[in-house]
Amino acid sequence: MNKLEALRLFCAAAESGNFRQTALHLGVSPQAVTRAVSFLEQEFGDLLFVRNTRTSAITPFGRQVYAEAKTALSHTDALFQQFDRKEREVEAGLVRVALPEVDDFGLLEYVLEGLRDYPEIVPDWRGDNALANADRDQIDVGVRVGVPQENDFIVKSVAPLQLQTVMAPDLIGCMGEPRNTADLRMRFPLAGLLNLNSGRLFEYDYADGSFIPERPAFITPNSAHALQAVLQGRAAGQFAAWSVRTHIRQGRLKAVLAKEEVTLDWQLYVYRPRRHRNTARVKRVFDLLFEALVRQFEE
Repeated sequence: MNKLEALRLFCAAAESGNFRQTALHLGVSPQAVTRAVSFLEQEFGDLLFVRNTRTSAITPFGRQVYAEAKTALSHTDALFQQFDRKEREVEAGLVRVALPEVDDFGLLEYVLEGLRDYPEIVPDWRGDNALANADRDQIDVGVRVGVPQENDFIVKSVAPLQLQTVMAPDLIGCMGEPRNTADLRMRFPLAGLLNLNSGRLFEYDYADGSFIPERPAFITPNSAHALQAVLQGRAAGQFAAWSVRTHIRQGRLKAVLAKEEVTLDWQLYVYRPRRHRNTARVKRVFDLLFEALVRQFEE
C-alpha cells in the first residue's frame, strides 16, 4: 500500500473519529480506510485505534502519530503545490504532440510561428501518431479523428467526419463515373485502407449501406498513401472531406456519388489530458493547434 495515501486516510479518520464517515467524505470504501489503518499499525508495530463493531477511538500512540503525520503531509502538500504552480506558470519545457494519419493542414508551420516568442517551449512532434505504446500516457496535446472521449481529456471539436468519394480525372476518362454505390463496388478499382488492429479493410460508408472492397487495387494502413494512389489514377477512394477538398479545388480529383455520402458521428478534434488543464505551455500549444485547424476550415 502507498504509505503517503495511508497516512492521508489515517489523518482523516483521526479527525472525524468515524471510519464510515471518513470513507463517505473521501469517496472511498470503509474497507479502504480500515486497510490503511491496519497497514500503518503493522508498519509502526502498535495500535492507532481501539476498534469494535460500533465505535473507534484513537489511542495515545495514534494521537502522537497523527500530530507527526499531519505536519509531514502539510510539508508534502506545500512541496507539490510549489512545483505544480511553477509547472503551470512557466511557459517552458517539452510538449508531446500526436497527430493522426492525415494531411497536417499546415499545422506545424502555424504552431511554430505562434511559438516564436516562446523559444523555451520544445515541441516533440509525432506525425502518424508515431508514439510507442509505453509513451501514449505521456501525450500532452493531440489531434484525433473519432468519438471524443471527454472523461479524461479536455476536448475541442473542429469538424464532423464527412466522407467523400473521389477519383482522378484520368480514371474517370477511362471508366466514367460510377452510377451508384453498387456500380462502384463491382466495377471500379478501389483503395483499401487497412485497419491494423483487426487486419481487415475499413468499410466504405454510404447512405444506402456499407461494404468492404473485395478486390482492392491498392492496400495501405496509411490514409495519405491511399490518397496518393487515388491521385495517380490507380483507384477510387473514400476519404474525409477535409483531406481531399484542396485537390478537388485544384482539379486533381473529382467528387463522385455526392448524394450517397454520409456524415459520421466521428469528429476531428484537439485534446489534452485533464492533468494538464492549467499547464501554460501545454495550453498554448493546444490553443494554437485548435486555431490552426479552425483557420483551415474557414478558408
